[in-house]
Amino acid sequence: MKCFFCSLILLKVALCHPVPSVSPIASTLPTSETFDFMKRYGYLDDTPNSEALYTEDAIRDVIKTMQKFGGIPQTGVVDNATLALMKARRCGVPDIIRNSRSKRYVLGSKGWKKRHITYYLYNWTPKLGEEVIAQNIQQALDTWGKYGRLTFNRVYDFNADIIVMFARGPHGDNFAFDGPGEVLAHAFFPSDFHGRGGDIHFDEEEEWSIHTKESTQGTDFFTVAFHELGHSLGLSHSPVVSSIMFPYYQGYANDLDYDDILGMYALYIQGMPESGPVHFPPPSPPRTTTARTPPAYDYDEDENSVEETDQVDTDKEDGSYNEDDNEIPNIPETEEPEQPETGYESNEDDKDEGLTDDVVKEEDLDEDEEHLPDEDVTPGAEPSIPDVCEGNIDAISAIREQLFVFKGEYFWRLRDKNQLEQGYPARIQQMFPLPESIRKIDAVYERPDSMIVLFSGSQFWVYDGHVFVEDSPQSLSKYGLPDDLDRIDAVISWPKNGKTYLFKNDRMWRYNEDTRTVDAGYPMHIQRWRGVPENLDAAMSWNDGKTYFFKGKLYWTFDDTWISVTETSPLPMPQLWLGCPEKQFVRDYFANHKPKNETDYHQLYGQP
Repeated sequence: MKCFFCSLILLKVALCHPVPSVSPIASTLPTSETFDFMKRYGYLDDTPNSEALYTEDAIRDVIKTMQKFGGIPQTGVVDNATLALMKARRCGVPDIIRNSRSKRYVLGSKGWKKRHITYYLYNWTPKLGEEVIAQNIQQALDTWGKYGRLTFNRVYDFNADIIVMFARGPHGDNFAFDGPGEVLAHAFFPSDFHGRGGDIHFDEEEEWSIHTKESTQGTDFFTVAFHELGHSLGLSHSPVVSSIMFPYYQGYANDLDYDDILGMYALYIQGMPESGPVHFPPPSPPRTTTARTPPAYDYDEDENSVEETDQVDTDKEDGSYNEDDNEIPNIPETEEPEQPETGYESNEDDKDEGLTDDVVKEEDLDEDEEHLPDEDVTPGAEPSIPDVCEGNIDAISAIREQLFVFKGEYFWRLRDKNQLEQGYPARIQQMFPLPESIRKIDAVYERPDSMIVLFSGSQFWVYDGHVFVEDSPQSLSKYGLPDDLDRIDAVISWPKNGKTYLFKNDRMWRYNEDTRTVDAGYPMHIQRWRGVPENLDAAMSWNDGKTYFFKGKLYWTFDDTWISVTETSPLPMPQLWLGCPEKQFVRDYFANHKPKNETDYHQLYGQP
């Protein structure tokens, strides 16, 4: 494939095509300004003409990644929305934190190695005054701190951990401000970056204000400070639109999103083993009664929707579903820790430092990611951690495009197949504030509205990322299931038709999330999912257009297009999903045979 040289393509367009009679804002070819933006925010190497080293397909992937971090449609071309995004108000920290190591998860740093952190106000803007600045900085820090067991106080000493200052244009750190609009502030991760670790710089030329219900003029200082302090504590940017660490300014907010909480949990709860289990406190009283919404940039573009009419039944029924709704991406992650009980390996690397010094490889740019730290910590050993490599899991689900596997009182979190997050397994209550009496999760799924539903016994809980809602817990009968049903085996939200399926033994129920009712004619026999076994352990839909069913040490791949289990099913679940070591005699057998059914696999792996 030929390399993508911007100048050559522009010349080709000029020679072969008439000049289009459209506004320049409609251009789909990257300009030098676009490439500068990509370099400034980490999408391309910040070297002269580095864009010439990328193929056309690679540039399209870079543009999609840039669009993902802006919460706009990922078209792969520089359309109106992308041009508007490049002019939107935002943080000056790069979206892709570059590192020379080959890994898909990267964090700014490993966080502070202490629980009490100090800050110093070097100066303040006269638009707000010292008292207002100090009050808002403290409020933002206290909000972060309650999710990481951290405390903060202001000191009048230049040797403080975090130094807060306002500046104009060039101000001595090689990251000059650009005047009103676009870059609002930037921060440094808690590392020794020329003595600036943790520091925050605000652009003095912005129209700083404090938003209230009655007044939303200017740029809300609290919201920007809230975001920048996340960097000061070790978090990088998240493409989750509702996250405080979303790189673009969206108006003021008062509390952390589920994505932010995961980052603090991993940095300062798992990252400091002496802290023990934690139960996250409830959110702070809101500063506004309006919910945060996806960013609205100044551009005009037709809305598109995706409709699907297929369903699992052989006699198809129409239904619509927008695949892009509630899509929650994530940002790059660090290497896995040593997990001897699951056969995972660990790699020790140097700490990431600074604002823009790191380098990322081209192939890492289109990865789904989330900001969490690279800290190697395993939770306490009581109760004993079950061996997930033996299979027989209790539940599995894709939550915010990552895998959550539950077994006993623990869960494992993976950013993709065979890519375990560090610090896991962890006790269920360390992430989800369930009663201590709950000893296992039977099933879990993420609803189309992004709520997380956890089933245990005859009850279920609805979790919004902060607290349980909707009068949780509730009885299974709320899902239209029989009153005497003691538990379910598995649940999936099927993207093919937008319906939710609940499984028990050899039966299934199809649930309509819009009407909150079970569809007529259900329950039905599970055989309508052709090739899927009865008495499941777990099930989930994944981002590859397939649905997976788990039982014992095996899993079945269900092709959502052909509405049938694939010919290669079943396959060993622990080895292909969790990266568990393969036994030598199994490898030898596969060299000469292809097991054709569940019985063959049981001869290799034993009965479930």
